Amino acid sequence: MGILNVGGYAEVIETGRIGYINDKNRNKIELCFCDKSLINPEYIYFKASELKPVEINKVKTSQLKSLVRGELSLKELSGGTNYLWDYPEVDSKKYNATIEDLYAGYKSVKSKTPEEIMAWLDPIIRFIDNIDDSDKRNDYSIESEVLEYIYQDIFELYDFILYEDYEDPEYIERISAWVSETCDVLQKYIESKSKIVPEPIARSLVDRFDDNDIDDQDEQTQILFKRFLDQLCDAKDAKAIQKRGYCYYCGTKIYPNDWIKARDAFIEYYNLTGDASAANTLGYIYYYGRCNDGVPQYEEAFKYFSIGHAFGYYESTYKLADMFSHGYGVKEDGMTAFRMYDYVYTDNLKRFRKGDFECKFADAALRMGNCFKKGIGCREDIETAYSYYLEADLAIRERVKAANHYGDTVVYNGIQRALRETRELYTKTDKTISFLYYPGWVKWMTVGHRRCRLTIKELAKGALSINAEILPRYDESKEFKTLITVPSADYSELRKSIRLKTKEGSSYSVVDSTNVMVFNHVSYDNSKNVAKFYMDEELVGSISTAGYIFKPNVTKPKKKEGKKYHFVSILFEEQGRTYDYLCDDLSVTVGDRVIVNGYNGETEVEVVDTFDKYESEIGLPIERYKKIVRNKK
Repeated sequence: MGILNVGGYAEVIETGRIGYINDKNRNKIELCFCDKSLINPEYIYFKASELKPVEINKVKTSQLKSLVRGELSLKELSGGTNYLWDYPEVDSKKYNATIEDLYAGYKSVKSKTPEEIMAWLDPIIRFIDNIDDSDKRNDYSIESEVLEYIYQDIFELYDFILYEDYEDPEYIERISAWVSETCDVLQKYIESKSKIVPEPIARSLVDRFDDNDIDDQDEQTQILFKRFLDQLCDAKDAKAIQKRGYCYYCGTKIYPNDWIKARDAFIEYYNLTGDASAANTLGYIYYYGRCNDGVPQYEEAFKYFSIGHAFGYYESTYKLADMFSHGYGVKEDGMTAFRMYDYVYTDNLKRFRKGDFECKFADAALRMGNCFKKGIGCREDIETAYSYYLEADLAIRERVKAANHYGDTVVYNGIQRALRETRELYTKTDKTISFLYYPGWVKWMTVGHRRCRLTIKELAKGALSINAEILPRYDESKEFKTLITVPSADYSELRKSIRLKTKEGSSYSVVDSTNVMVFNHVSYDNSKNVAKFYMDEELVGSISTAGYIFKPNVTKPKKKEGKKYHFVSILFEEQGRTYDYLCDDLSVTVGDRVIVNGYNGETEVEVVDTFDKYESEIGLPIERYKKIVRNKK
C-alpha cells in the first residue's frame, strides 16, 4: 500500500490522526500534527506498526479563489488535518489572485484568532506560484505595486505569527491591529478606484530606489516613483522629502538638477527632523554658492557645517577646516585648520585599516598633504606631504571600487594633480627603507598594542629573514591591516604582513627555542644593539642586528595602452579648485574659454591646463568624466 518515508504522511491506526513524517530511525517514526495548531504543531514518536501511509487531500484550481477570499477554509479542504498536497489538481484555467480577492481574504480573518489567521495565510503561501504571476510581468503598474505590497505583507505577517512569542500579552492585539491596518489600506485603495494610493503602498516602491539607481529603471517605474514620492512629500513625510532633495541635488531624469529645490528640501527636512546630515548637505550648497550664481555664501555655510561638525559629520569638519585654512568667512587660522584635518585623518585611518573603504580617509589625507606642502598650521615638508598624497591616492582608488559617491571624480582628480606637482619637487627615489639597529618597523605591526607573530629564518653570513604578521584581536569581526607608506618608492599599501631582512652578522633567540615569537611591544638596549620582544610583561625573544631592510612590493607603472583621451583642466572661479573634463576638440589650448555643463547649467569657463592620458592610466571609469560642450569661438 505504500512506504513510511520522511516527507510523506501517515495515519495513526488507533486514533485516525494524520501527520507529516518528520523523522525516521530504526525503531521509531516521528509525526508532526497540525490538526490542533499550525502555530505550535505536536511532534510524537510511534512504532512503524502503529502507522499506515496515506495520501492527503488536494485542492483543485477551481477552489483557489474561494480559498484566497476566505470562503473555503483549510480545515474543511484538508479534512481536518490542515495538510494539503503541495500542488493543486488542475480542473480549470489558471487563477490569478486580484486585489479585491485578497482584500476579501483579509476581511474574512479580521478579528479572528492567530490560529484562524494562520490557517488562511498558510495555503496562500503554499500555493503562491499558482495564484501570483508577478514574476512573469515585466511592467510596473499601480496594480502590480499594490499586489507586491500585499504579498510582502502576507509573508511578514506569517513570520510574525509563527516566530514571535505567542505568550506575550500583546501578541494577539498586535496581530489583530496588523490585519485591521492592512484592511484599511486596501479599502481606501479599492473605494477610490485606484486613484488614492495609501502611504504604505507608495512607500513600498519609493523605498526600493533612490537618486543612484532610479535612472536605470524603465520609464513606467520612474513615473510611478515620482508620483508616489511627490505624494509622500505633499504629506510632509520627512524621509521622502530627504530622498527628493538628493534627487534634485544629484540630478535625475525625473528630477533634473535644481539647487533651489534641493536646498529647500533639505531645509524642510532639517526643520522636521533636526537630522544633521541635512545641515552637512546645506553647508555644501552654501559653500559653493549653488543657489547664488556660484558666489559662496560663507556665513550660511559656516552655520550649517558647524552643526554637522557638532554631530560628528567628517565632511562638515574638514569643510570648516577649509574655511579656516583659506580665511573664507572667518579669520584665517592655519593651526585650527590643521588640528581639524588631523582629527578627521586619525579617525578615518582607523576605519580604513579595518576595510571601511567608503570612509573619508582620502579627503583627509589629501588635506593633510596640502598642509605640509604649504606649511598650513605645521612646518613645510615635501616628503611628508607626498606621503599623505600617496595614502590619499590609495584610499580614493579603493573608494571608487567600493561605491559610486557623488563628487569622487573631483576628489580623485585633485589627488592626481597633487601627486604630479609634488613629485616634481620631491626627488628621493630609494626603493627600500632601512632601520638602523632599532626595529622601527614594529610601529606598523603593533598599532593599538596589537599582537604580532615573527617567523625567523637564518640566511647566509648571519643575515636573517623575518616575516612579521599582525594577529587578529579576539573581538574583531573585520580583518585589520596596517598602512605602510614609503614616499621615496612611490608606495602606499594596506598590509597584514611584511617581510624584512637584517644585515649580516645578526643573531636571535626565542625563549621557547623555536624560530617563532608572538609579541606586542619591544624595548631596545643601545649598548648591545639588541631589541627585546615582549608579550605584555613577559620576554619572548630578542634580535641583535645592525639594521633591518624593508623592500616594498612596488607596482610597476602601467604601460600606456588602450585609447588615448584628451583632457582639459578648467577653472570656474579665481583661486578656486580646477576640474578635469574630457575634450574632443584638440585645438583647445590654455587660456581658451569653453562651455561646460556646470552646477547651474551651461557655464563659460577658462582652460588652465591640457593633457592626454591613455586608457590604462585613467584610474576612474571613463564615463565618470564630464565632457566639454563646445569651444567658445
